[in-house]
Amino acid sequence: MRRFCAMLVIVLLGLAVVWQWQGRIKKEELGLDMTRDYDEQHSIEEYSCDCESEEDLTPEMMELAALQLETEVERPSGRIDIIVDTADRTLTICSDGKAYQQFPVAVGKPSTPSPPGQWQVVSKGAWSGGFGTRWLGLNMPWGKYGIHGTNKPWQIGDWVSGGCIRLFNHDIELIFDWIPVGTQVVITGNSFGPLRNPRRELGPGERGPDVLAVQKRLKMLGFDPGPENGMYEESTIEAVKKFQKAHSMRITGVVTNEVYDALGLLLFE
Repeated sequence: MRRFCAMLVIVLLGLAVVWQWQGRIKKEELGLDMTRDYDEQHSIEEYSCDCESEEDLTPEMMELAALQLETEVERPSGRIDIIVDTADRTLTICSDGKAYQQFPVAVGKPSTPSPPGQWQVVSKGAWSGGFGTRWLGLNMPWGKYGIHGTNKPWQIGDWVSGGCIRLFNHDIELIFDWIPVGTQVVITGNSFGPLRNPRRELGPGERGPDVLAVQKRLKMLGFDPGPENGMYEESTIEAVKKFQKAHSMRITGVVTNEVYDALGLLLFE
């Protein structure tokens, strides 16, 4: 009896070894076998322009990432408009002027705020990396801004972007087909208005909502800046020089804190 049991154990161990060996061959055939020399982080970085490694993730980040639970929402039947509130960090889909569905978002940080104003969706596309899986481009003349997904879901609900509006990937995928080119997008809620905090020095070649704010204030005060387009071009430079001369400032054509203050473009928190 003991001899029989010993033989049975030997046979079972032999079968286990064969099974494990065959399983490993199968993994290698499928490309699933990961050896010690496999650089997983390098592989991730090859395909993503904006990833963070696992060791950088805090428990709070992982908890936020876990909130990416897909929800089924019916397509709205009316005309679509979008309202982004950068104070509450929300994006609201409106149908025929009424709030239909709201989503949490990440928005621009104080140094690069999401440009307030009324814009339009002018392009759509499937993107990847730091832009998540979908992109809705906006018609801002001074740079590439849009509403898009993210590969950093733990940042949703914060002021972290360079000005774009970020959603969970499953949320941008849900609304992507709802949004036709031409959809109106209103961005509100920036406590600093169109300015950055701190206010940046503006000179030739600069672009942005702060440039547009300077142009509008110059025009209001009787100094023609040319096209009010958010781009710091020759006509705006000349208008700033005339403003500086009228206020006994050093004539440089560059907007400094002194010029901001004289224009009445102040930061309020």
